[in-house]
Amino acid sequence: MNRETLREGLTALVAAAIPKNARRISCAYFDDQPQRNVFGLRIDPHPAEGHVVAITDEAFIIKTARTSFVAVDRVLATRCPGMGDKVRVTPYCRHDFFGERLDAPRQENWSGADGQTHTMTVLTLGGKTARIPLPMTPTCPYVLDMVEQLENLPTPDGQRTIANLLVDAKAHAIAVVDPEDKMLFETPPEISFAVATQKFAGRVAVVYDRGGDLYVVELRQGGTVVTRIEEVDFMSLAALLTDLIDDGRWRRIEVEILQASH
Repeated sequence: MNRETLREGLTALVAAAIPKNARRISCAYFDDQPQRNVFGLRIDPHPAEGHVVAITDEAFIIKTARTSFVAVDRVLATRCPGMGDKVRVTPYCRHDFFGERLDAPRQENWSGADGQTHTMTVLTLGGKTARIPLPMTPTCPYVLDMVEQLENLPTPDGQRTIANLLVDAKAHAIAVVDPEDKMLFETPPEISFAVATQKFAGRVAVVYDRGGDLYVVELRQGGTVVTRIEEVDFMSLAALLTDLIDDGRWRRIEVEILQASH
């Protein structure tokens, strides 16, 4: 979807849906490009509802408020509605490993000098980092480095981190091998996840190779290693995991017809 082309022709496309006394209109875009707020921070759009007021070869446009519109990429949409249909459109947003939006408000409690407990609602601009819910607290520094990299290294799509990729792959049953320093060669540090995508279903493991100071990535099914890739540096890890387990379905924009026009 070409945003620039849509912007140039937007007023003409939605002219019939614009109030005569409106001085300006606004339009959001649901496509494969990262969304940014006024501070330039990565944000996740919320679902939008409205009636379809225009359809082009690349997009359909819904009216969400008096002078507000949303343009939806038809290639990524799960379906293309008809003119006049009332729809609910849900674009991709990042979640944590428990299924909650990363930008969801959270409650924090603290005790004041008077002994009273106070509650504060915290909103994080641009969301926050998806933390991996480890089954235990590692002590091996190489495991700690591995976790930090998985949580923070960006994926090639420019919208996620490796942790987000794992969430989108339905990662669960997280396991950690946390050896003592003297056992690094006999029992290599490792973190693994059960995942399920159309590209791969099984366990994906990231193993630290102390000898080469590199990673080994394994895909396992039924206790058997079906794919093993050695000598993976941390800068290549995100791209490799994307190639191995990411089926791209997270990009799809869910379109629900709430009321058909006829």
